Amino acid sequence: MKIFLKVITLAVAVATFSTVQAAEQKIGVVFPSKVIEASPQRARTDKTLEREFKGRYEKLQAQEKQITKLQEKMKKDGELLSKQKLTDMQRDLAGKVSDYKLKRRAFEEDQQRRTREEQQKILTSVRDAIASVAKKGNYDIVLNGEQIVFSKPALDISDSVIKVISKK
Repeated sequence: MKIFLKVITLAVAVATFSTVQAAEQKIGVVFPSKVIEASPQRARTDKTLEREFKGRYEKLQAQEKQITKLQEKMKKDGELLSKQKLTDMQRDLAGKVSDYKLKRRAFEEDQQRRTREEQQKILTSVRDAIASVAKKGNYDIVLNGEQIVFSKPALDISDSVIKVISKK
């Protein structure tokens, strides 16, 4: 009986201590996708990547048009051409299509790699801004709002983080 009372007393003491300690903690919630969307760094990154890949993209479009024209010419004039001429056109087309696919794949891989690099820079900047807001606001815990089921709107510090990241 004495052991049972000790266990109950200990459980009540732990529960009371946990409740008091939890009441003293300051909790914030941030929505990273909202912060990233509103950040000026994202717009700059989009423009930078667009400029960086514009020339290659235009070359790919021109190559695609050239392939389309050659396909249309083969379809239109195919019956009128000699077998040798038609075979030469088909080989030329196959070579151009193969070259196009290779360049297109390389372009997409390069673009994805650069996009990931730039996104990583933005995420680092967002994390730094969140840490800055958390330190200034004396937050004990900052949770990712996209990974929790519910939080009070008063806990959302995303707008404060956006203000901080906009200054960078």
